[in-house]
Order: sequence, then C-alpha cells, then structure tokens
Amino acid sequence: MMKKRTVFAICIVLSLCFTLGVATACGENPANPQGLDNYLVIDADKEYQSVTGFGASAAWWAQTVPVGSQSATDLAESLYSEEGIALSIYRYNIGGGSWDYNAYNEHGAGDFVVFPEYRNTQSAFIADNYDESLSAAENFADPDNYDFSKDENALEFMKLCATQEGSTVERIILFANSPHYLLTVSGKTNGDYAYQSNLPAENYDAYCEYLIKYLDYVVNGLGLGVEAVSAINEPQHSWGGENAPQEGCHYEPKELAAFYDKFYGYLKEFNEANGTNVKMDVFESGNYDVYKSKGRVMEYIYAMSKYDWFEEIDTISVHSYGSPVSVEARESFVYMLNNLYGDRINIEMSEICYMEAGLDDGMDSALWLSEVMNKDFVNLGARAWCWWMATSCDDYNDGIVTWMWGSENGEVRPTKRYWVMGNYSKFVDTGDKRVEGYVDNASDGVFATVFKKADGRIVVVLTNAGKSATDINLPAGYATLQAWETSADKDLEQVYDGNYGTTYNAPAGSVTTIILSK
Repeated sequence: MMKKRTVFAICIVLSLCFTLGVATACGENPANPQGLDNYLVIDADKEYQSVTGFGASAAWWAQTVPVGSQSATDLAESLYSEEGIALSIYRYNIGGGSWDYNAYNEHGAGDFVVFPEYRNTQSAFIADNYDESLSAAENFADPDNYDFSKDENALEFMKLCATQEGSTVERIILFANSPHYLLTVSGKTNGDYAYQSNLPAENYDAYCEYLIKYLDYVVNGLGLGVEAVSAINEPQHSWGGENAPQEGCHYEPKELAAFYDKFYGYLKEFNEANGTNVKMDVFESGNYDVYKSKGRVMEYIYAMSKYDWFEEIDTISVHSYGSPVSVEARESFVYMLNNLYGDRINIEMSEICYMEAGLDDGMDSALWLSEVMNKDFVNLGARAWCWWMATSCDDYNDGIVTWMWGSENGEVRPTKRYWVMGNYSKFVDTGDKRVEGYVDNASDGVFATVFKKADGRIVVVLTNAGKSATDINLPAGYATLQAWETSADKDLEQVYDGNYGTTYNAPAGSVTTIILSK
C-alpha cells in the first residue's frame, strides 16, 4: 500500500513538471537554464493576441467641459495626443436623460438615495415633444424630437479629441447605461426594485431608434467615424431600489439576447444606408467570473448564441471589477469561452476603476492598475484595455486625472495611475502583438507584460511592486535598451537610452517601460 502511494505521488510530480513545460529535471526551466532569479524570459516567436487599443470613458464629466475652453484643450491633449498618454479609444456615453427629471431631487437635493447630481446625464431627446397619440417607436424615430445641443459639451469635446492636431483617437464607441427614462417600466433610469427588468419588450424598437439617432448624429452630424455601439451595460447587476447608484438597467439573459436581435437589424439597416460598418458591441459584462452565481456570464452568452447574428460576433466586452487580481477567474472564463466557441471570439476589457473613496495620488493604486492590466492581457487575453472615467473631481478616485468639473481654466492634475497607464498606452500600438514573456523566479511583486512591434522591437512593461530595488537579469540577443520609469518621484521619465547590458535595476514601487532592439 505504501509503495502504491509513493508511485502515485511521483506521477503527480512528473505530471506537474510536464504541465509547466519542464523538459528536464523538475524545477528547471529551459528558458532559464542557469536558474537565475528575476530572469526576464522573452520568446518573441510565441505570439498571442494583437492589441486594439487603450481608452477611457467620457461618462458624466465630459458634459461639463465648456466648449472652446482652455480646460477642453488641456484635457484633450493630456488624454488623446502624444503630448499626453496617447489613448486611442474614446467611449462616449449616450445618456438616459436622468438630468431631465432630476431623480435625485425627488428625495431632496444632495440625497444619494437614487443617485447624486454628478451621475445624471443629459439626453438629446425632447421629452416635452412626446406625443401620447403615437407609439414610443414613432416618437423616438422622429428626428424633430431631438436637440443635440442639450449634450453639446460632451459631443463637442469628443469631436475635439478626435480632430485636434496630433490626435491619437482611432476608435469611437458609443455606450449607454440605461434606455431613456420614457421607455422604462419605472419611468426612471434605474429600477423601482433590485433586478427589475426595466425595458419592456414593446419598447425595444423605440430604444433602437434612440440609439440610431445618436449614431446618425455622430457620423453624419459631427462627421466622426464610429466603430461600435454598446446598448447594454452590466446587465446582470441589480440596478434598482433605493440604493441604485447611477443609471443602469437589468436584463435577464433571454431579454438581452432578444433586444440585441432587434438592434442588430437596426444597425444593419443603418450601415447599408450610410456605407458604414458600425458593429454591435456585446455585452459589457459586469464580470467574467463563471463561478459567481450572480454573475451568470455564460448564461448571457449562451442566450445570444441561439441567434444567427451571433456567428458574426467576434468580440465580447467585459469589465474587471469582480475579481480584479484573480488569475483563476480570467483563465476559467477563457477556457469556457474557447471550449464552447473555439478561439473565434476575442475579449476586450472595457471598464474598471479603483473603487475606493478619496484620492490616491500615489503609487499604491498605480501599481494595482499595472497588475490588473498585466493579468487582463496575459490571463484574460484582452486585446483592448479601458479605464472607467478619464477624469474625477476633487478627491473622488475614479479618474486617471483630476480636474474641477465645469471649470473654464481648471488645472488637469495627473495621478500616478495616469502615468502608469501611459507606460502601456504610449508605447504599445494598435497591431502590436503580445508575446510570451515573464519574469522567472520572480521576487514578490515583480512581473512583466511583453509585446512585439512589426519591426521586431520588444516592449516590456516591467513592474516592481516590492519594497526593494531588484536587479532583473536580461536575456541575450539585444543591442540597445531604452527605459521610461514611473515611480514615487518620476512621471514616465526616460531614465536610460544606451547599450544593452546583462541586468536592469527596477526600483522599488515602480513601473518601467523598456524597449529592446537588436
């Protein structure tokens, strides 16, 4: 009996060794034959996903940016130009009109029972024009019922970002958190109770008309290219009751799929009429944890898969809130998705923020951001990566920069999160490929994300979240090295440009972008 147990234990050890790709003795990595500590492994021939961009949301704050102001110029440059961090994805929020009925005032100004004033949104739909003798779809299809000057600040700021000299905007995505309040069951942009399905089926057409009117204005009114429209946001969340924090709408899986079936037809008609190729972005899942009972992520995907149009869906958007630093949650989702649909469906990470009150202007949240980005690229296989709100006001911690909302000449103050996001977004371009790369025998808090450019240069985003400076042992085969560091006393500052060596010293609490050339 003892002998059988011993043999079984040996088999387990050998199995683990081969699973980890060990070709010789267990514990020996052929990519690091000397067994060096903190050894940077790079296999540029082993390619993974192509990067499709970095971005942020303009929700809630862009509607306060005064048109033609110095604030508008400074914000656009800091976010969407090479002078800033060169974000390439602009996410414009189609509001549900909560500003029009001022839901928060129903409970007294400043009362957070519904949601605070700064989370309300303008809508271009003129509610006073609503004709009760007509159907909802007829009302929302009438172009005379829209006044886009109501959201002029947000629309003009988007146009500025996309058309300014040196703009880095490559993709514009229109997204909505809730249908217009006139279309909902509750008459508000959140449910009367938790998990209330707030868009009745009889208003699916009207909501489609609403979204298409916005799309038409951005494309034909502002002359901007739009890549996709995302009509639903975090459908599995409750979005109702007295503590609803913002605009939001719950959908059951079958409801979500049935609405998308309707909206797919509207988008197809728009594309045929305008010679465009605007896609339907699905489905802004609030999480990707397949083991969370309330997440139900695979239920929603399975419901969509019953429709023919699902065969044309090549990308699913998710948010990383639920398990921001979990490797298991990411890999389990990817495994299930690939097991059901092969590798034809790509993943984009479209929203996350720090989720803590008060402003963290230091490296703690910046190092956390780098860890989330690393795991989203490496373990989730994300092609794109987007932060939630680009700006926050005063001590609110959602933004990557702070700016006094509504100010004409307000100072744009970058956080360390801004600079660390720039460690990725300024150096990793659309079309660059993530390749095999990691730090072997790494010290705690040391990790790397590795990309390859078309010209063969390697971009390494190296993070040392530890308390001590660490020498990173470098692989052979390169001639020059450039490095840009973000740390407590450096803001994406170039710290080296010269000949290649055998080690690179990564300061404690730092994120460094390293470019290697042969």
